[in-house]
Amino acid sequence: MILHLLTDEKFTDYAIAQFSAPEMKSEFVLVPSNNMMEHVKLIDRCTIVRQGSSEFDALLNRLGDYSGIVLHGMHWGGWQKYILQRVPEHVKVAWVFWGGEIYGRSDSALSRYAPITNFVVRIREIMNGRKKCVNTSWELPIKLYQRIDYCLTDEQEECEYVREFLKNDHMQHLWYNYYDLDSTLGTLKNEICNGNNIVVGNSATDTCNYFDVIPYLCRCLQKEQKVILPLSYGASWIKNVVSKYAKFCLGKHSMPLYEYLPRENYNRLLQSCSTMIMDQYLPQAQGNIITGLWLGMRVFLSENNMTYRYFKRIGCKIYSIERDLNRNSDVFALMKQKDIDTNQEVLLKWYSKENMHKRNLEIVKALS
Repeated sequence: MILHLLTDEKFTDYAIAQFSAPEMKSEFVLVPSNNMMEHVKLIDRCTIVRQGSSEFDALLNRLGDYSGIVLHGMHWGGWQKYILQRVPEHVKVAWVFWGGEIYGRSDSALSRYAPITNFVVRIREIMNGRKKCVNTSWELPIKLYQRIDYCLTDEQEECEYVREFLKNDHMQHLWYNYYDLDSTLGTLKNEICNGNNIVVGNSATDTCNYFDVIPYLCRCLQKEQKVILPLSYGASWIKNVVSKYAKFCLGKHSMPLYEYLPRENYNRLLQSCSTMIMDQYLPQAQGNIITGLWLGMRVFLSENNMTYRYFKRIGCKIYSIERDLNRNSDVFALMKQKDIDTNQEVLLKWYSKENMHKRNLEIVKALS
């Protein structure tokens, strides 16, 4: 039997649905990180265990009963450290890598900011009269990660970086993603782009590097184009400063999104775009990127981002911010049909339900 330890309401339903078949031999335990359990539709299929409770102690005592454990994320509340400290040697441990567990660490040297955004972030720290306060309380000791046998992510490049960062030579990569194409695209699966708007970034986070992208756009926008800026979640100061900066630079072209939209509504906005610019240096917004590629957008990523290298490696037609984003009007044109077809074929190969089920069975086999 394989134990899935879940903690976040956004991924719980997907994980349960993927591993619920009898041949998956799975049990699900939710250790909630917040009070959002009402958003878990499959709550009746998992056991709720709160950190610090007698049930949590009982969970620690029975870890040896499983052949394998899957930790879905590793830094919400820090309860996972007790699992890693107590899990017996004969039990295989897999970790669904979310990103922040490593990229967000105070000892991570991975570059985050493009030049102008870096300047803005530093100025804000100076104006606050102190350097940015780094909360390290959630960071697990590096030595605990040595207990991990498998890193679960769809980007092998991520696993290689994490293995080197953690100096865990025995950790192997297994392909995994929560979202198949149907879940990501919804009703847009049979659609393509129908407008020439531009979407920049995916959240109100400084790592979106808005301050480096917006000045470029203010010099080359065409009449009636909108620049969609998703700012519905993240840091309030980014939301305020980016929206004001975009209005100053772009005027009526600026279209900030402050409210969280249902997926279908958000996807319809994306459908009005011919261009997507994601200037993150860290892997982020993969669902948005997949949607853009499927719909026929020209998707621009930074070459500093390992996600750019991942999509290039698997065969997608994708563009470099550093080399391809220029004043040429083709930047805002829809892709050629042959390139759209190529991207859709690649995405179907990797993110179809059939392939994901096959990959999930490989995970089960490795942990059984």
